[in-house]
Amino acid sequence: MKVLIAGGRGRVGSKVADLLESRGVEVVSGGLDDGVDYLEGTGVPEALEGVDTIINVLNTRSFDKDAAVAFFEGTTRTLSAEGARAGVQHHILLSIVGVGQGDASDIGYYLGKVAQEKALAEGPLPYTIVRSTQFHAYIPVLADQHMLDGKVRAPRELIQPVELGELVSLLAEVAITRAPLGELEFAGPERFFMDDLLRGTLAASGDAREVVTVKSFGAVDVMVPRGEYQMGHELYPIRGIPLAD
Repeated sequence: MKVLIAGGRGRVGSKVADLLESRGVEVVSGGLDDGVDYLEGTGVPEALEGVDTIINVLNTRSFDKDAAVAFFEGTTRTLSAEGARAGVQHHILLSIVGVGQGDASDIGYYLGKVAQEKALAEGPLPYTIVRSTQFHAYIPVLADQHMLDGKVRAPRELIQPVELGELVSLLAEVAITRAPLGELEFAGPERFFMDDLLRGTLAASGDAREVVTVKSFGAVDVMVPRGEYQMGHELYPIRGIPLAD
């Protein structure tokens, strides 16, 4: 079996690569550092030679709508088209729980992920979309993103973080089993309100920033699974934070 990991040197992709290689899978890392540019099409056919499965964990730091949509849609269409020409049998995409809901946030990054999922579904390859909630280690970054006027302004919205290592294992398992699953969602075993989670996380690290609870302008459950989902087992490492009822 040979797998191309698009974004294979990133935080998620590198861990998936290590796990697959430990199980005897041949892995190709495909990203800009490897001379592969999915927007320009440079190096893509060469990276896909002999590949059975694509794991797409490409990412952008842009939250601008036009830039995010162009990146996620363009790279996915290139991977799908070139993958079909190369005889790829399975395209696995990492996405985010809730981004495709009608009442989800309209920030540019999420709209880019929506466009990416649509491009994959319209493409020629059998696929699996793995939608995950936020990683445990990402929660302090959420606090930084919600800073305004020296305070963390957190909405009273539900959040169900998951351990990154468990997501890595899931992505590897989906690749190894080879059977396209369509769509599946993955979340951790505990559900919190975001303001409580950020407040408890900052306090545990000695961060004195004040967390202010603000009104949610959308549905409070948009970023947690609403239907069937696969649940991780690892609890959030900081204990004592109240769970959402």
